[in-house]
Amino acid sequence: MPKYKRVLELLSASLLVSALAACGSTDDDGARGAGAGRASTPADGPSAEFRDRNLLVTAVCSAAANGGWLVSVDGWDPKTWAHESKAEFAVPASVLATEQQADASPKSRSGLIALCTSDPRGPLSRSTRDGEGDAASVRLARSLFDRNFTKMAVVIRDGNNGASHVGFVDRSGKLTDLTATDTGFGATPREQRAVLSPDGADIWFSYRAGGVWNVGSRSTGGDHKLTERSTGRAPDELPIFLVGDPVHALLAYNVVVSPDGKRYSGWVPGNNEGDVFAVPAGTAALTNSTPKVADNGCAEAVGWLDDTTLLCSAGDANLAAVAVDGPTSQEQQPILPDTNRTNIGMVISPDGGQVVFLSAAGTEREYWISGTKRGATPKKVERTGEFSALGDTAVFIEWR
Repeated sequence: MPKYKRVLELLSASLLVSALAACGSTDDDGARGAGAGRASTPADGPSAEFRDRNLLVTAVCSAAANGGWLVSVDGWDPKTWAHESKAEFAVPASVLATEQQADASPKSRSGLIALCTSDPRGPLSRSTRDGEGDAASVRLARSLFDRNFTKMAVVIRDGNNGASHVGFVDRSGKLTDLTATDTGFGATPREQRAVLSPDGADIWFSYRAGGVWNVGSRSTGGDHKLTERSTGRAPDELPIFLVGDPVHALLAYNVVVSPDGKRYSGWVPGNNEGDVFAVPAGTAALTNSTPKVADNGCAEAVGWLDDTTLLCSAGDANLAAVAVDGPTSQEQQPILPDTNRTNIGMVISPDGGQVVFLSAAGTEREYWISGTKRGATPKKVERTGEFSALGDTAVFIEWR
């Protein structure tokens, strides 16, 4: 076993024990989702399965000895903070993983940058997101994986000819380049912004052809041939999110879909405040002419507390609940005490009752959990136990 893997295996487990044991989701059944799965025990170690409810998932990217990266994904019981699940993805140096690589690969884009580009202010602070906020980068990172974290979508760079391919890394560390199998004569491939479908069957991405950017997909099995999903409707600067059932692509900044799947908050350049729109029936890009269905969206949405209420960033220092169907002049309801700290919301519990956020003051960075009602008292995540090895670079990417 490589040394870096041995160290991470020995050091995995819970910065949250004392502060969070009393702070699990207020929904005992985990609200949305089905199938509790098998809980691991200390004798078993974490499982390879990520159960569908009562699980909080983190991801962290660390430098590997081979010049590449190691992405570790862990599942935690949100009430006991037992280490329930684990998956690792060894990322070769040819994969686009940092902002510096993106600048050298003519401005290719990948959600992996949100995890692997380090910054003194903490995770997500530098993610080559073209205007995406820090909270939105949580969803960029989550969109790299399938439901059970068996694969991770990647963009592969070729410094020799400027090509960028899409592919995936599996848990064994195998890199599969889906674009490289398309050997027909044509222009140098420019494929980027790879995201993985929830079932792991397809990677969706934007690609340049005929002088315009389009949306396409490639199957992770079979012949990997390009399937066109739209033509000339994929603005280069907009990230891709998969929505609906069956899934289709939605291009916009900071897409966050309501629990009922009918509406989303998002924004595009020229509409920097954000609004609420109807989820389209097929692949589409948000534009300034897209009709809104509610007024009180926000550019820095953390997520939905319920079908009619967003949790938004209220400047750098606070988070606030916003009723999207209320009057536009309605005052936001900050949930945190007054502070001069910078606070980045990450994930909301399935019942909408709690939020995990990262709080920074100078070079100090800490995780906290708070209720989402006004006047809630945040509880600090203590760096003890198994989780402490992940330090302050872990990103909470899902609470199911």
